[in-house]
Amino acid sequence: MHVKTWRSGVLMLLCMSAGIVDVIGYIHLGRVFTANMTGNIVILGMSFAHVAELSFLRAALACLGFIAGNAAAAVLLSGSKAKGFWPARITLILFIELAFYVLFAALAGPDMSETMLHLLILLLSSAMGMQTTAARKLGIAGISTTVLTNNLASVIEDFVAYFRKRFGAGAGKPVKIGGDTWLRFIAVTIYCFGALVAGVVEVRLPFSAIWIPILVMVVVLIVVLKLFRGLDEQGDRPSR
Repeated sequence: MHVKTWRSGVLMLLCMSAGIVDVIGYIHLGRVFTANMTGNIVILGMSFAHVAELSFLRAALACLGFIAGNAAAAVLLSGSKAKGFWPARITLILFIELAFYVLFAALAGPDMSETMLHLLILLLSSAMGMQTTAARKLGIAGISTTVLTNNLASVIEDFVAYFRKRFGAGAGKPVKIGGDTWLRFIAVTIYCFGALVAGVVEVRLPFSAIWIPILVMVVVLIVVLKLFRGLDEQGDRPSR
């Protein structure tokens, strides 16, 4: 299996982790999203309008944490001059994300204070902000691992274009659905799958689903360190 396939698989695992983290945030951190910021912006608006029992502060902290993670990852990546298949700074970002997950697992519990809850929101949203920027740096099919709306829209547009060419005017010409389209489709599906798994686990064992992203991140880092180090932009090892 080519390293590009492995890299795409790593990206899909990060999408699944984001789905899990979003469920953890919504169930245990006061009905906020720690990966999907669109939902938090809606919550901010509703909290102003007193539509539901929603916390403006918690949603605002999730947005601020995500922005801080974006900014931190952007600073790290802008300082990297290397343009390889997998920049070393992205590996560093994933190590930081893993550390945030482990810290969350150590601190989270059923009897948290409001201050601790706010800290945990910042931890997960910052991790997701860093992951989003790192994924965007890779530039694989335009997937950011946390922004599903663009991925879903692209999938629908690509499938509509395919069926128009396949069955519309001028039908009969050989057409196929591109690899990027399938990647976007898988990204949306596996994000949903992560949310499903987290929902099932959290109902039975509260605060335990975070160990899935921890395990996923360990696997991802093993793959990255074993397969991606020293590769050029095309995924090949430079000849000596």
